[in-house]
Amino acid sequence: MRIAPFLTLLAAFASAQPLAARAAAPGDGILVIGALHDLHDREPSFGYEHLRAAITAFAPDILVLEVRPDELAERKPTPGRPEYPAIVWPLLAQMKVEAIAMEPGGAMFEAIAGEASAAFAALKKRDPEGAAALSRLDTEIEAILLRYWQDAGQVQDATTDAVAGSVHAAQFALAGPAFASAQSRWDGHMADMVRQAVRAHPGKRVLVIGSYRNRAMLEAAARDTAPRRVLDASDWIERLNPAKTGGDEKPE
Repeated sequence: MRIAPFLTLLAAFASAQPLAARAAAPGDGILVIGALHDLHDREPSFGYEHLRAAITAFAPDILVLEVRPDELAERKPTPGRPEYPAIVWPLLAQMKVEAIAMEPGGAMFEAIAGEASAAFAALKKRDPEGAAALSRLDTEIEAILLRYWQDAGQVQDATTDAVAGSVHAAQFALAGPAFASAQSRWDGHMADMVRQAVRAHPGKRVLVIGSYRNRAMLEAAARDTAPRRVLDASDWIERLNPAKTGGDEKPE
C-alpha cells in the first residue's frame, strides 16, 4: 500500500464527515469553550463561523453564557463581546435550548463593577505609568496569542489559558487588593453559576461559553462538580476543525 495516497484519502474522508460525527459528544457531556470577542475577526482558525459551528455541532440542552441576566432576557448589545449579537442571539432564536446568564446582574453587578473601576482609577492616579503598562500588556498578549494560534484546538488549550491568565496576574499586582477582591467576587459568581447549571441538569448536554481569558477557571468549576462529564475542549474543537496543511495567511 502506498502510504501517502492512503493518508490523503483518509484526510479527505474525515473532512467529508458531518460536523456532529467528527466531534460527537456524549449525551451528558459538558464543554467549556472560550470566545475570542473581537479577535474572531483576526483569527482564521476560530472565526465567528467556527463559533457558530461549535454551538450547533455540540447541540446543547443547556447553554451557559458570559452575559448578565438582563442582557440575555432582552438580547441587548454586549460591549466587548460582539459574538452575542453576531452569533449567539440569532442562534437562540433558532435552537431549542435553555440559556443561563452567568455574570452578576442588578445590584451585585453595580457594586463589583464600581469597586473594580475605583481600583483602576486609583492606580491611574498613583501610578499612571503602571496603568499604561497594563494597557500595553493586554494588547501585546493579544498579539502573542494571534502568533501562537495555528489551529482551532490551540485556541482552547492550556497554553492559551496560561498566557491569557497572565493579564489578570499583572492587574492584581499593580491594581492591588481592592481590584483582586472585586475580580474574585465576579469570577466566583460565574463559577457558582456553572456549578449550579451542571448540578441542576444531570444527563443533559451543557455548553459553557466564556472568554479565552477565563475559560480555564470556568472549566475548573465544571470539573469540580462533574469531572467525568467534562470534555477536553482543545481536542473537541480540533476534531471539529481539523488542522490544514498550509493555508490562509493571517491578516496583519
